Amino acid sequence: MRKIDLSYQKNVRDLGGLVGFNGKKVKEGRIYRGGFLGRVSEKDIEIINSLHLTDIVDFRGSTEFERRPDYQFEGVTFHNYPSMKEDVKAEKSKTEDSNLLWFLGDNTDGFAHMYNLYPEILLDDAGLKAYTKFFELLVSKDDGVFYFHCSQGKDRAGLAAYLLEIALGVSEKDARSDYLLSNEAMESKIKSLKAMLRNEPFYNKTYEKALEEVFSAKEEYLDHALEEVNKKYGSIENYIKEALKVDIKRLRALYLE
Repeated sequence: MRKIDLSYQKNVRDLGGLVGFNGKKVKEGRIYRGGFLGRVSEKDIEIINSLHLTDIVDFRGSTEFERRPDYQFEGVTFHNYPSMKEDVKAEKSKTEDSNLLWFLGDNTDGFAHMYNLYPEILLDDAGLKAYTKFFELLVSKDDGVFYFHCSQGKDRAGLAAYLLEIALGVSEKDARSDYLLSNEAMESKIKSLKAMLRNEPFYNKTYEKALEEVFSAKEEYLDHALEEVNKKYGSIENYIKEALKVDIKRLRALYLE
């Protein structure tokens, strides 16, 4: 997979090159995953324009989407598919960086927060609706070029990428590796956020561990989500087919070569 180096958003990559169903590879230059695209330099705009995107999918909440929109790239259609129910406290955040810090004021267990959040994203109505629309969009255009994201590109977008890769026949091992790859980009993010956190009125040292847990992609989070999905649907493949109604045959025809 090719990483796309932007000045602010470091968690961007092309899913092309992953090995899918029957040994066919995911086509390069068709599907990109990443984070929020509101902070872009002139060079970033050039890079993104060179990708020839047709559509950008934003999995953030509608208020977050409206307050901190992506840069409006010419000729690109934007779609807001919130994959989590709106949270009033979270939406009070002033920046996308602080969006996941809101709960630290009264909760220091970042691991528990994320561990419980992942199954909700996949199984609550908001997530089911968002990911269903996402797959419908992917199969609606023969020549579409898509970028999908949330705030940091690791949780809501990370789960979307995992589902898409499994649907394309990518091995569980490789799909999991791509999910964990977000941690490379988050290392510098966590460092800068610790500095931000120290200026918060509620700060104490215990919050730094919580921050690391919230801003990391962990196998335990993914495993818990898959465990809950398996309880209800039997497997992640059944979830993709039954809950999301994905046209897997067309999806693979469009994005594998």
